[in-house]
Amino acid sequence: MQNQTRFVFRQSAIYGVGNILSKLSGVLLIPLYLKYISEEEFGIVSLFETIAQFIMILSGWGVRAGFSRWYHEFKTRTEQKQLFFTAYTFNFFSSILAVILIGAVLFFFSGGIFKAEISTDIILYFSLGTLFRLFFDMPFFMLRIQQKAAQQTAWYSMNIVLVLIFSFVFLEFFDMGLKGIYLGQLVAHFFTFLPMSPLIWRNFSFKFRSDVLRKLLQYGLPLAISNILTTILTLSDRHIINQYQNLGEVAGYSMAFKISNLIQVVVVASIITGFTNYYFKTLHNENSSYFYQRIVRYFTVLISLGGLAIVLFSPEIIYVVSMGSEFFQASVFIVPVLMLGMIFSGLRQLFTLPLNKHKRTKRISMILIVSALINVGGNFLLVPWIGKMGASISTVVAQLFALIWFFSEAGKVEEIKFSVWRNMLLLIIWGLMAWGGMQLFELPFLNGLLLKLAVVLAFVLVLFLTGHISRDEINEAKKLYRSIRQR
Repeated sequence: MQNQTRFVFRQSAIYGVGNILSKLSGVLLIPLYLKYISEEEFGIVSLFETIAQFIMILSGWGVRAGFSRWYHEFKTRTEQKQLFFTAYTFNFFSSILAVILIGAVLFFFSGGIFKAEISTDIILYFSLGTLFRLFFDMPFFMLRIQQKAAQQTAWYSMNIVLVLIFSFVFLEFFDMGLKGIYLGQLVAHFFTFLPMSPLIWRNFSFKFRSDVLRKLLQYGLPLAISNILTTILTLSDRHIINQYQNLGEVAGYSMAFKISNLIQVVVVASIITGFTNYYFKTLHNENSSYFYQRIVRYFTVLISLGGLAIVLFSPEIIYVVSMGSEFFQASVFIVPVLMLGMIFSGLRQLFTLPLNKHKRTKRISMILIVSALINVGGNFLLVPWIGKMGASISTVVAQLFALIWFFSEAGKVEEIKFSVWRNMLLLIIWGLMAWGGMQLFELPFLNGLLLKLAVVLAFVLVLFLTGHISRDEINEAKKLYRSIRQR
């Protein structure tokens, strides 16, 4: 069991490097963006980010989810190559169609969507950049499934470096503003896809398996439909804020979201990626259920502790990222609310795995759609009244609803040892400590820093007292850390 834990966390740590680099690139790009564009234009960039996420979901029609679920069911290397060729071919053409569709919508309706004038050059650069990003998405996905964390992280890091370099060049030397942002992304994604072509070619076995594609779509299509609907609904918060408020409110909400999203990038995405592939590979093993319970507990510790630290130090993070902008400091008060949503979302993703294992994709879709409807309904109700705080509250309520429902459904297919009362107590203490830590924001820097560190250490003690961690596990974590460093 210790070897399993070390393997999963070692994989997660490697993915975490890539995720941290990704977030670091975002941190480095924000001051660069804000040097050449206004806060309102930063709001436009945030809206384009939601559209890019929607295209990513729309393009695959569930084939990526099916590819992940069925890859290890194919035992020979030839069959796995045929599976990849089939999935990649479908994804290639569906990506082109998705980009053409959304690009046409942006071309004709950008004024209504953004409430600002968007040039056709920006739409063209954005569309082509997103297309090349989609072309190398499947190889990235394959490397994760093959548990080649180091190789996948290396490719990912190269893409991040290219985005940083070309964004800097077009903004700094050509002074292209918004056009420079999306031209930089286009060139960076093209020069990531190009050298990946040999990797893609080596993993092809040129036999299109229509029977395999039907299996992938049968598994993944219900998830794809729900993902498309939930993406539309959950990413609508920034668009609803823009329609009822203004691009400045969108920019402020997006900054707070990016800060709270640090926990998603560094902890949630890393562990979910590292564990999910291992989970599907070993789902028929005898001790897989016990190992799953252990990962849930460790995950709860990391996400709650990391989330509290980010909330407490959010003023300093925003100050550095925004280069001391007073405009963005006004968004600090919604970070803890969004962080709660991130915690609920992370746990919800873990409780989805047993349902994936038992192929309950239709039930997963139903839960996601209903929770997304709650989110968008809350946005329409609260955003006109309290702006970005309304969008934050809607997110928390929707994610909590989904978490409770997923936990209930997962318990019907497998035994889930997750103490509701103990974790409710932890959540209440977390909320009180986050609120108490926010009262320290007005203190002088050094005094506030020391007191906030004390709050974080006190929460570690709480984790001991609530039984979430033990002394033996601390020693095991030290051994794991040493083994990761040695590698």
